[in-house]
Parts: sequence; structure tokens; C-alpha cells
Amino acid sequence: MKTLLRILIAAGALSFGLAAHADTYPSKPITIIVPFGPGSATDTIARVVAQHLGAVLKQSVVVEARPGANGALSALYVARSAPDGYTLFMSTNSPHSAAPFLMKNIGYDPVKDFTAITRMGSYTLMLCVHPSIPAKSVKELIEYAKANPGKLSFASGNTSGVVAGETLKHWAELDILHVPYKSAPPALNDVLAGPECR
Repeated sequence: MKTLLRILIAAGALSFGLAAHADTYPSKPITIIVPFGPGSATDTIARVVAQHLGAVLKQSVVVEARPGANGALSALYVARSAPDGYTLFMSTNSPHSAAPFLMKNIGYDPVKDFTAITRMGSYTLMLCVHPSIPAKSVKELIEYAKANPGKLSFASGNTSGVVAGETLKHWAELDILHVPYKSAPPALNDVLAGPECR
């Protein structure tokens, strides 16, 4: 509830600030661009925010997913949009913190091309394995991976997953294949489907 209150306060501040420049804002629908696919945590949060933001501003707020390149594609789209308050970005650490260091040229400046409105929350990473993998702990997973080099793969749907997986591989000296996805839900679906889906 506290987070929702912060969102509504931020929405009010946004509408007040923009109203100083144009008495008619918002005079058309607002779009919130999401860097990951439908069903992702970012998409879900954006839809909750859009519903309440629309009620406060008395205008339609549309959520549009533009997944790809760990959020860099959506960030570039928003950076190139008119700075008029009608295109908002539900960003994460992927396009703003990690992508600039993981990609040679992202085409936007993560600091200069955006203005932060509010923090929406934080999350914790999870390491999940299919039940067919005989591992109930990280230690057991490492032991299994070492005994089966090149036979395991790990999925990631964002840069947090990429960095976490590659860090584990490096520290434990594991031979595991990284399989990148545009978003976390399809990555998780394939993990749950198990080895037969590969």
C-alpha cells in the first residue's frame, strides 16, 4: 500500500509539473513502455501503475511491451520519443545499469536521455532447476554440473540473470551454456518444461 501511495503521489507531481507547461495535459493517452515481455514482473507492475495513474490523471494509460537486447531496444525507443510526458518508461537495472557495460553501443545515454520520476520497488533473484536435476542446494547443483560438463544450460530473461549465471559459472568454474531470452516468463516456462524441451 505504501508503494501504491508513492506511485499516486508521483503521478500527482508529474501531472502538476506538466500542467505548469500545458494546461491541457494530459489531452491524449499516455503510453508506458516496458522493456520485457507480457507477464514479466516489470510488465505486471506497469499494468498496476497504469490503472491507478489513469484514474488519477483521468486519461487512458496504455502499457506497451518492447522486449529485446536486455531492455536496450525499449530504452532507445523512449530516448528518441518526444519529451512531452506522453511516453513513459518502466525501466529496470537492465537498460540503465547493465546494458551500457554489456553492449558496445546502446545508442542512448542512460543518464542524460531520461528523467527519473520515482522508484517502483526492488526484487530478489531466484535460482530454479527442473525437478529432474538431482540438486536441492547450490552446492549440489555445482557438484552435478562439474560431474556433467557441457550438459547443462541456464536461461536468463534480463541482465540480472545473465550476470548472476555467468558469475556462478566463473566462481565455480562450470561448463554451462547460457541461453538468453527476451523476457523471464518464456525462460521460466522452458526451465519448467525440462530437458525434453531442448
